[in-house]
Amino acid sequence: MNTREAVPLLAMLRRALDRFEALEATGDAPAAYDPWRPDRYPHDGLVLRAIARDLPREVDDCPDDWRKIAWNLDYAWFDAAEAASLVPADLVPGATATASPDLSWRLARFHLRDFVRGEPAPWPSEAVREASLTATVTGVHGATATLALEGRASMAWDYRWVRPQDGGEVVSPCRFDAEIQGEASWDASVGRFVAFDLVAWGPRFGAHRHNNRNDDRGPAPLAVAFELAGDASRDRTPPHVVLHHEYFAATGGRA
Repeated sequence: MNTREAVPLLAMLRRALDRFEALEATGDAPAAYDPWRPDRYPHDGLVLRAIARDLPREVDDCPDDWRKIAWNLDYAWFDAAEAASLVPADLVPGATATASPDLSWRLARFHLRDFVRGEPAPWPSEAVREASLTATVTGVHGATATLALEGRASMAWDYRWVRPQDGGEVVSPCRFDAEIQGEASWDASVGRFVAFDLVAWGPRFGAHRHNNRNDDRGPAPLAVAFELAGDASRDRTPPHVVLHHEYFAATGGRA
């Protein structure tokens, strides 16, 4: 069920629970679990929780309903080599490193989307005009180095879809120009990040069929914040767009 209304959603959950309890009463064994998502959780890599929300506007023209306070949650996966690309070879203050294209492009294409109110498609590879992220060592305490993160991302694309109600074509020029800043801590004794906080913010433009922006196309400020995911089961949730055939090859052949 795709609804934001509590009453019909609760009714659906109650029907599902009744059916489940009836199935249990029959004694029939459930079918074998068939995972439909790829099992590529990066155990030794970098797993981030991503939160998208609108930022305050100079002129608040946002519709006065649930959309005014909307936000959304996702996850981002990077393997060990991608994460390590952000770590300078020499952990001394002032040393720098540039993220691999796979990391910076996956961040831009698949996670710097306007998913505040829904699920827009990823940016095509051709939409990425800029995607960069660098790290600079700002301090070293034992085996742990503190890194300042900085970058930019710029994506632009004309999204097209057909209105289901009348078959008419809609074209919406979309764009997101983001500044990126953050801070992370790398523990060289275990070879992984033990803290990672990053935020990308800037003006977004346009609408997508599935992100409820048709009457709010901007320009308006948007932010996507990232933090290190925990060890709870919910933090093993795959990224929303993990099934995209280029998620693990985000550059699409462009480095």
